[in-house]
Amino acid sequence: MLGDTATLNLDFTTGTLDSRLTFTRSGTGTYINSSGYVTTASTNVERFDYDPATLAPRGLLIEPSATNLLNFSETFATTGGTNNNWADTNLTRTSTNNTSPRNDATALRITASAGNGTLISSAAIGTSASRTLSVWLRRVTGTGNIQYTLDNGSSYTTQAITSSWVRYSFAATTAAQRVGFRVVTSGDAIEIWGAQLEAGSGASSYIATVASQVTRNPDVCYADNISSWYTQGIGTMLFVGRPIQSVARNYLNFSTGASQPRLLMYGTNATEVILYLQNGTGSSLIFPSGSLTLGSVNRIAASFKQAQYSCVINGGTVGTSTTASPAMPSAITRLNIGMRNDQVNQFGGHVMQVKYYPIVLPDAQIKTLTTP
Repeated sequence: MLGDTATLNLDFTTGTLDSRLTFTRSGTGTYINSSGYVTTASTNVERFDYDPATLAPRGLLIEPSATNLLNFSETFATTGGTNNNWADTNLTRTSTNNTSPRNDATALRITASAGNGTLISSAAIGTSASRTLSVWLRRVTGTGNIQYTLDNGSSYTTQAITSSWVRYSFAATTAAQRVGFRVVTSGDAIEIWGAQLEAGSGASSYIATVASQVTRNPDVCYADNISSWYTQGIGTMLFVGRPIQSVARNYLNFSTGASQPRLLMYGTNATEVILYLQNGTGSSLIFPSGSLTLGSVNRIAASFKQAQYSCVINGGTVGTSTTASPAMPSAITRLNIGMRNDQVNQFGGHVMQVKYYPIVLPDAQIKTLTTP
């Protein structure tokens, strides 16, 4: 048992996965390595992500499935795509020897040969829906405006950029999403790399495409055979992490290995977290416990035993419940991290720390545990 009475303390900022955990992902996934570059992890290899500017560890990257809806995410080719291509107006391309955020020579340099040089996807993505456009940009020459469009050039928004690579993201909700970029001043030049348009709010890790759309499969992380540290029907759990995507999500999920019974630390939207107990069809315990901040490090704690539940976020007001039904599950065998067994409503972001205490910690203590 650890000195603070926790029997499980998983630190995901060390760059090493605890041997008690199982991690899988069908196919590759990208992340930012400790040198600040985009790199690719192989099938079933976990991704420990780093801040590209400070190189500080951000923890284990856990994401649901996502699809890059744009073709030619690096070359921005004008022909050959199954779903869409790119169209140039008043632009000169230079596509050799431009170092990309992946630290290879694959970045495209575009120079305005006249005013309002544009690069726009050639086909609409579809009907109106919440999607996110993300791309890496950096300035090469000039001081004129750099702009983006989400509606085939019907409107443009100016984006300040610097001479360093930065990944920018923009919310796209228009009915016919043809996204693109504009270099306003003749002679100005920028470099562009890694364009991605995906469903939902918030940019997930980069998915490279060529002539067709590409899907990244979900990350799966869990612990089985938890009896050495888990006490049935009682405990306190702590989750520290950085949610990126504005979706319903699971943070921690104790389960029987089937769809239920289960005890979930769960978010129904971008800012809410609830404690959810399911033990039989339609049986649940739900209560609010404050709000979190998307894109920032958040600390969530929940204590539980039969008819005694508490939950708190970031040192806020502790939410409590004394509901006696349903009964606490008595045969928990698995801890899912950032997911539930069927991978519905999966967490998208960085997991930094997970702890479990085999006792119900007082409300004052879980409040302190979550205070930033």
